[in-house]
Amino acid sequence: MADKRKIHIEDEYTDPFAEYLRAEEPGRADKVYAWQTAIGLQDVDQLRPSEYLLNTARDHIEGDISIEEARLRIENYYEENKHHAPERTEEADKVSVRIAEILSENSFVFSPTQYISIHKRLFQDVYAYAGRMRDYNISKKEWVLNGASVMYGSATELRETLEYDFQMEREFSYANLSMSEIVTHLARFLSGLWQIHIFGEGNTRTTAVFFIKYIRSLGFHATNDVFAKNAWYFRNALVRANYSNLGAGIHEDLSYLEQFLRNLLMGEKHELKNRYLHIAWKDSVYSNKKQPIKQPIKQPIKGNSLLKILETKSVSSRTKTNIITLYDEFGREKIFGRGDVMEVLGITQRPATVLIGRMYELALTERITGAGKGKYRFIA
Repeated sequence: MADKRKIHIEDEYTDPFAEYLRAEEPGRADKVYAWQTAIGLQDVDQLRPSEYLLNTARDHIEGDISIEEARLRIENYYEENKHHAPERTEEADKVSVRIAEILSENSFVFSPTQYISIHKRLFQDVYAYAGRMRDYNISKKEWVLNGASVMYGSATELRETLEYDFQMEREFSYANLSMSEIVTHLARFLSGLWQIHIFGEGNTRTTAVFFIKYIRSLGFHATNDVFAKNAWYFRNALVRANYSNLGAGIHEDLSYLEQFLRNLLMGEKHELKNRYLHIAWKDSVYSNKKQPIKQPIKQPIKGNSLLKILETKSVSSRTKTNIITLYDEFGREKIFGRGDVMEVLGITQRPATVLIGRMYELALTERITGAGKGKYRFIA
C-alpha cells in the first residue's frame, strides 16, 4: 500500500472540466470551480468518483439541471443500485455532489454548529456517525511521517477545544495586517481546527469545505483549482503543521500549509510536491531553493521543558502557542491570574478562563493560595 501511495501522490492531475473554463462562458466558472474542488477533495481518502458523477456534473455545468437535481440524481441512483455499486465509489459520488452544493450556497455562519452541520450534510447515509463528535481517541498512520501519527485532540475535551479555537478566531483582528501575515494566521487557525479531529472520519474534507466558506465570508474569492490539484498535499501539509518529534529533530512546520494558501489566496506558484513533505526527504536541489515564507518560530526563552511536555499532550497548535507566550511572559516565578492572561494574549474572559483551566489540567501550573482568588504559577 505504501508503494502505491508513493506512486499515486505524484500523479498528474487531469481536469475533467477544463473545456468549460477554456470556453469562458458566463456563469459557468463558479460551477466548474465547485465541482473541481468537490471531486479533487476525494483524493484525501484515495477515492475516485464514477463516470456517472462526472456526467451529472457536466449536466449541471451546462445548465441542464440544478445543483439540487444533481444531488437527487446521485442519491436516487445509489438507492436503486445500492447492492451493485462499490461502496467507496458511492461515498466519493455522494460527498462530491454535496460539497459542490454547499460551495454553491451563499449562506454561512462562523460557528462550531456550522462546522458540525457540514460534516452531517456531507456524510449522512455514508457514515452512521455523520455530524457526531467521536467519543474515542484516535491515531492514524501517515505516509508522510513514515507511519507515525499526529497527536489528535482528546475525546473528552473535543467540544471545549473546538469552542475555544472558534472563540479565539472570532476575537482576532485582521486590521493592519499584511497579506503575508493574514495567510500565516489563517494557516495557524486551519491547522489547529484540523488537529482537533472531532469526527471519526471525514475531518479533512469537512475542514476544507468549512475553510473555503469561511475565507469567502472574509472577502476572498477562492475560485481556482488549487484544492482540486493538490488535495493530498493539503492534507499532508496539515499533518506536518501538527507533528513534531524533538528526539529526531522534527518540529511542527507551518510553511507547507502557508505555501498552499499563498497559491490559493495570493496567486503564487509554489511547487506543491508531496515528496517534499516527507520527514525523510533530502534533496540538495530542493533544499537549496529559496523559501521566502518560512519564518522562524518563536521559542520560549526558558521553556524547553515546557515544550517537551506539550509535545506529549493532546492540545491544539493555537493552545500550544498561547501557553508558550504566557510562559515567556511569566516564567516560573511570576504569579498570574485571568486578567494577566487576558492582557498578554488580548482575549476576553471566557477563553482566558478556559485556557487557565486547561493549563492546570495538564499539570503545567499550580494554584497559589494567599495571593488572591484564581492565582497560578507555572511549574513545568
